[in-house]
Amino acid sequence: MIGMMYLVLTALLALNVSKEIINAFVKLDTKLLEGNAILLQRSEAIMDQLAAQKLMPGNKAIVEPWEKKAQQVRDMAYKMDKFILIDCKNSMLKELEGQDFVTEDAKNKKFVTKDMMEVQTKDDYDIATRRFGGEQGSDGFAAGQKIREEVHKYRDQLLEFVTEYEFAGKKFKFNAKNVKSTPYGVDTASLKKELETNVHPEDRDKVRTIYTQLTLPELIKDHEVEVPWQLGTFDHAPVVAAAAIFTSISNDIRSAEAGALEIIASRLKVETFKFNKIDAIAMMRTGYLNMGDSMRVNVKLAAYDSSERTVIKYAVNDSNPANYKVINDYITVNATSPGVYKLYGEIKYTERGQEKWKPWQAYYEVGEPTGVIANEDFLVIYADYEHTFSASASGYPSDRATLNLPGVSVSSKGGGKYGVKAPRTLIGKKVQASISVKTDGGGSKSLAGPTFVVKQLPKPSSYLGSIPSTEANVAKTDLKANANAGVRVAYDPSVPLDPTKVKFSVTTFTMVVMVKGTPIRKTANGGSLTPEMLGLINGLSSGMSVSFTGIECVGPGGTKMKVPPLAFIVK
Repeated sequence: MIGMMYLVLTALLALNVSKEIINAFVKLDTKLLEGNAILLQRSEAIMDQLAAQKLMPGNKAIVEPWEKKAQQVRDMAYKMDKFILIDCKNSMLKELEGQDFVTEDAKNKKFVTKDMMEVQTKDDYDIATRRFGGEQGSDGFAAGQKIREEVHKYRDQLLEFVTEYEFAGKKFKFNAKNVKSTPYGVDTASLKKELETNVHPEDRDKVRTIYTQLTLPELIKDHEVEVPWQLGTFDHAPVVAAAAIFTSISNDIRSAEAGALEIIASRLKVETFKFNKIDAIAMMRTGYLNMGDSMRVNVKLAAYDSSERTVIKYAVNDSNPANYKVINDYITVNATSPGVYKLYGEIKYTERGQEKWKPWQAYYEVGEPTGVIANEDFLVIYADYEHTFSASASGYPSDRATLNLPGVSVSSKGGGKYGVKAPRTLIGKKVQASISVKTDGGGSKSLAGPTFVVKQLPKPSSYLGSIPSTEANVAKTDLKANANAGVRVAYDPSVPLDPTKVKFSVTTFTMVVMVKGTPIRKTANGGSLTPEMLGLINGLSSGMSVSFTGIECVGPGGTKMKVPPLAFIVK
């Protein structure tokens, strides 16, 4: 009976592991769809740029042919994407679930995908194999082969179309027939020769990227055995994993589309002013108002080239250009005494290739506020994190002013700077700041400051070495190299916290690898992978998956927490 119970428990554990992996594929599909949306925005931005260039006087006849060619590129990508997302991904899910999971937005030429969490039979291992895998001679094998053929057909047609170009009396056009292939991908020697012979030098890097990106190997390794691509990709793949594979192919299609559009856009030499960014800017006479005053604010759109360094000439209260200083990027003015100041200057710009200067003026006012308290890191105080505050009271030296935050640790760093650290007991509570100053007569007075809210530190992200959880497809060489660095936890660059002040230590994690449809689960203490784990990763082949779940760590103040899992598919 004990032996029977052990078998039942083992089976239940296997089912739990399978559920974790299945859900990881759902999260992976969601991440890939987010990337797909970004790629579409990139292509739409190029089309908007062409439309804006066409509206400029004298540009219509020059831009229209290129705009038409760009639209043809978009149509090619849309048709190919429809085959992958509707004919393959959606038809598979619809057969299994009886409803559409991907629908076509024909008006906007996009596709709308439901959350894969709504798939009831996420762990179905049969349908992907039957429809797109299977043994040679089966309908599934033929359908999987068609996917490769259609992707390669799209690749060749796209590159031959977009590279056709005549410049300085020489005609360029990529010829896909000249590029050989190997059972494992691209023959790099023949691709290099074709690029150097028939592709414009400025286009070669993008063409190489697109060709490589859209090349699916004929053979891949499945447990050290070479099998056809469709068999190694779809055989015994859970339906949500197959869905994520189709989304990944869609991303490659849309990435190629954006790259091709960039090639077209690069050939237009019609701009009067070069710009790649538009911002809304509010203009006002001053930023200082007394009670009862009024002020007019003008809001305008400003277009500029963020890739070029700004060159500015200026002087304070001096309109003579001979006295202007020349600086780059921005102006720093020092508030040495109260009053209203006027800035005079010129800014350099390029019009039809010629450098010119545009005059400008601005006002600013220096006042005498009663007191200033500023959190130089955030508008909140995070518990267990040392913020840097500055605190001053105008009219008083910094050594006669003291920052006060009740219940919070405040340490002076000199020069009006303070280290501020709140305990976890204050999380969710408000703290009223104030400045105490010593007066000339030997007394003291308090100046009220703003109220800060104490919050818990934001949740960190998980990484395998340098590979973030947002990565979906990872080359085996990158996976092996980063596996040696282990699982780590840190804030991603978008979190504006000083990484030297916030450390996280991984205490445990579980690695799950699918081998022939069977999950293998290994647990480690600490962030390093065990030799057994490293051996499993060495045995992975293209199309296989590996995930790291149950990641736990200890953060600042000894706080224990769980972080999101990692899930990768080997390219």
